[in-house]
Amino acid sequence: MKAVVRYIDRFFFAETSAAAFGLMRIAWAATVLAFLLGSAPDIIRYYSESGLLPEDLGHLVFRSEYRYSLLLYITEPMAVIALWSIFVVCLLCMMVGIWPRLMTIASVLLLFTFHERNLQPLGGGDTVLRNIGFLLMIAPEISAFSLARLDKQWISWKSTGEYLKPLRTHIWPYRLLLWQVMIIYVASGGDKTQGTMWMAGTVVEAGFHHTHFARWSKDFMDGVSWISPFACFYTLIFEFSWLLLLVPREIWMVRPRWMHRFSLRRWVILGGVAFHWGIFFFMDVGSFPFAMSTAFLGLLLDEDFEMFIRVLNKRFKGKIVVLYDGQCHLCRRSVFTLQLLDQLNRLEIANFRDEKQRKRYAPKITEQDLDKAMHIRLPGGVYYKGFDAFRKIVWHLPVTRVLTPLFYIPGVPPIGRFIYGKIADRRNKCSDGECAL
Repeated sequence: MKAVVRYIDRFFFAETSAAAFGLMRIAWAATVLAFLLGSAPDIIRYYSESGLLPEDLGHLVFRSEYRYSLLLYITEPMAVIALWSIFVVCLLCMMVGIWPRLMTIASVLLLFTFHERNLQPLGGGDTVLRNIGFLLMIAPEISAFSLARLDKQWISWKSTGEYLKPLRTHIWPYRLLLWQVMIIYVASGGDKTQGTMWMAGTVVEAGFHHTHFARWSKDFMDGVSWISPFACFYTLIFEFSWLLLLVPREIWMVRPRWMHRFSLRRWVILGGVAFHWGIFFFMDVGSFPFAMSTAFLGLLLDEDFEMFIRVLNKRFKGKIVVLYDGQCHLCRRSVFTLQLLDQLNRLEIANFRDEKQRKRYAPKITEQDLDKAMHIRLPGGVYYKGFDAFRKIVWHLPVTRVLTPLFYIPGVPPIGRFIYGKIADRRNKCSDGECAL
């Protein structure tokens, strides 16, 4: 009996990183918001009493009479637009993490409200989004990567000099999400084997020429139709491969030792990314690729984040030393933000007001020069300051790396140095931890 209890405890209540569901919260809100804004011109037509589906015709498309939607009571066009606007605000708050729990619940309930009012514009991706939204509502911790969490981090760092420990959560929401994804793919694969077109390898070609789904011209689709048999075969193999995740880890470890370093779950997820975005390239299937990619984010575990950091740091040795003014409120805020964005752990922060740290990391630079601009020291011993130092740091932060090319556009560096210089010149000596700009 104790063994059963321990197994249940490990299977449902073992702890894992809350970062995956935090990322999934952001991606879910962004996906729903993008498609919601895309439907803006049709709000009155789709959801109000003045639209295509008046209440007395609802029985033609509603799933059943046992359903609930605020739009059964809010029917006036302007009132519907007001509710739609509230939905947009809730999604924005959910995405950035303002009251993440409350805004998540509100956003998911409003999604159901609009979906239940009119099923006609919906697709498979919308069903997936509803399922993911329900899991986000009940998951024990979804505030990772939120402004609410950022505020708590700042209070902790300002008072103790330390960050809060990384958020952890129980693994049962991950299990529920995994089972849901497995059901989607295995049920889809089973349904496909009932027909002859999938087995004959012609169904993808038919989809390429469907006037509703085809993304490109008929000539282009004719030219790529030769991949149909291969795509059909890959689809069936991929969808049924999710059944392998039911095999206990102890049994799966029987595979050859050289394969132990490869995660089956990780490869299946990568296969899903290739599958859905391959479909997206050739066909217009609505929100489905975005919805499934959002679900894949929720399936990431500690080992996946560790692998991500390990791979990106494979060729990077040492630390980038950031020398900052520990007496300056603006500087401390900036360093606090840099450390939060330093997911690869490449930065080492040093307060140049501390004589020991200054002599250790910048023995040949005077305190007066350090006070004029932020300095960094690369692992090779090369120093950069001001805008150039900022540009180097941006490259090493995963969140900002995509912005790096913008800082090398001709004309941008001189402007950047000018703006940085102006801010540095106006930064007076700090008093009581505050700096005037």
